[in-house]
Amino acid sequence: MNNFFKLFLFISIGIVIASCSGSDSDTTETKKDFSEQYEKDIDSIDQFIDTHFMTVDADFNVTFTEIEPGGTELSIRNQTNYPLQFKTVTSTDEEDVVDYKVYYLKIREGNGLRPTSVDSAYVSYEGRRLDKVQFDNSPTPLWFQLQAVIQGWSEIIPLFKSGTFDTTVGPNPTQFADFGVGVLFVPSGLAYFNAIPSALIPQYSPLIFSFKLKNVRYRDHDRDGILSKDEVSPSVPNQKPEDYDSDSDTFANMYDVDDDGDNYMTKNEIVKNPDGTLIFPDTDGDGIPNYLDKDNH
Repeated sequence: MNNFFKLFLFISIGIVIASCSGSDSDTTETKKDFSEQYEKDIDSIDQFIDTHFMTVDADFNVTFTEIEPGGTELSIRNQTNYPLQFKTVTSTDEEDVVDYKVYYLKIREGNGLRPTSVDSAYVSYEGRRLDKVQFDNSPTPLWFQLQAVIQGWSEIIPLFKSGTFDTTVGPNPTQFADFGVGVLFVPSGLAYFNAIPSALIPQYSPLIFSFKLKNVRYRDHDRDGILSKDEVSPSVPNQKPEDYDSDSDTFANMYDVDDDGDNYMTKNEIVKNPDGTLIFPDTDGDGIPNYLDKDNH
């Protein structure tokens, strides 16, 4: 494998869940159309969901088994213990904008922190193709930056929460409770598409991941004291932090140490209490905190 970009981590146990370039593709083959491939992928995923049943053991490990002719097991779609859900995800590939249906199962939501797409998640997981061949497995959790993984992950993992653990044993304990557990079915356009990140993942492969979200680390990319997930406009619903640039200097606030462009660092225009909560002074009382108001500092 070569020329990975957006590469987060490559572990000796197998492939990572990171986005990668198409340099490992068969260059003699014309790249397929995203929309046309999605139609094939979703048809294959629907067929899998309708012809397999699932079991969940005491440790929340998920197994999929094909329903034999005349079998009475309830399919993944028809079982009600873990209702099949989906999220519509619009691709970020400018070549062909596609509205993908990403199915997922919420085995357990979790009761801890909920990550956003700009945070880090501590996850154990298993990855399989639709023929149920396993291509990756990490029973020991790994830290992933959700900005650096395939889009299918970054869209679905934030729908779950982390668990709880004994804080006296350090930041990476081995025992967790009440963590989020889920399954997602990823069309190839939100995975690796025409790239070949592993000999076990052919081009244009829809993938299945089961995962356990053990812990979450909120990130502060520019270290200005404001968590990246919170660097959004209060007037824009569901805004992504990557899209908020209050001073229009082409740097999103989550990457900008001076959010209002007044030459005073943001971290010096806010107040952090001993308990970690923040105060946003507004010197002139115009409703705009100083760190976003270039006329006050």
